[in-house]
Amino acid sequence: MVARLAPALLIFCSLSVSAKITTGEVISRSLCPECIDYKVIGSCLWMTCTPAGCETNTSIKVKHRLPDLVAMSYLKTGEAPWQATQWMSPTNRYSKGGGRSHDRSPQLLDHTSVTFQNVDIIGHPAEGTFFKLLSGFGYVLEGPSEPMMPYYLSSLDPLGWRYNLPDVVNINSWDPLGNRLGTFGDIYPRGGFSVQPHPYKSAALSAFKAVHIVTRQGESRVYQPLVAQSKPGYWPPASLSLNNDDTAWQMLFPIAQTTASVWPDIDDSVLPYDPYAKRISDNGEYVWAVWRTYRGCQREGAMLIADFGE
Repeated sequence: MVARLAPALLIFCSLSVSAKITTGEVISRSLCPECIDYKVIGSCLWMTCTPAGCETNTSIKVKHRLPDLVAMSYLKTGEAPWQATQWMSPTNRYSKGGGRSHDRSPQLLDHTSVTFQNVDIIGHPAEGTFFKLLSGFGYVLEGPSEPMMPYYLSSLDPLGWRYNLPDVVNINSWDPLGNRLGTFGDIYPRGGFSVQPHPYKSAALSAFKAVHIVTRQGESRVYQPLVAQSKPGYWPPASLSLNNDDTAWQMLFPIAQTTASVWPDIDDSVLPYDPYAKRISDNGEYVWAVWRTYRGCQREGAMLIADFGE
């Protein structure tokens, strides 16, 4: 009986709350040629040896991005903006509410600029459609992301996302120099609260924190890591950090961007106006495709002897 009711329950849950973006829109808005950033960057030298002798072959080395993840940042627990995933992160007794903090929060943060964002990180659904587009560029690399896999749901990680445990005792939380994402705010502790009055920056910072967790192994959090292992001729992206540009972000909602950028993509520290004003959502909900850069070359032998290029 439970097995028969499960599909109907999932459909009911996904339709019971109004959504702002559908799976079709996530896929279509992510078919972004400029986001792929496909480049031939060098070559690889392969060797194969048999009793008859050894021979070498070469293959081109390429790099390009893949839309591994969909990141959602939103205010109301249980009301994710992507319809098909709303059932994954329902409200529960330990994860309720969100938005701006006017009353005292559980962390005793009661400043009016304190915000709380729920964040869901889901495997991008466009694998098959996307690879058809990408195949037109040439040799294609594959990533480890599984479509529709929930890699992180903040409502299921209340100790980490709402109470900053164990990040509050992490040495990075006390580093004033190496912990800040431009004017967005501090990465650590990687929870949903941030002292950031700007709604777009607050949402983006929360999404960055969640992907920072997901792209690492061994974090003391409730999550599924997305980490690919290097092998001969295949170099996956490094974990998300302030010190590399392997991860780029493409907004899908409230506006659909046709490029992907490494954050922060604008230095607004000295600008007399708000360059992020057009990105502010009316309802506090945001969705991004998270593009990560892969490097590799087609295998043309038993052993990789050398590779050339960035």
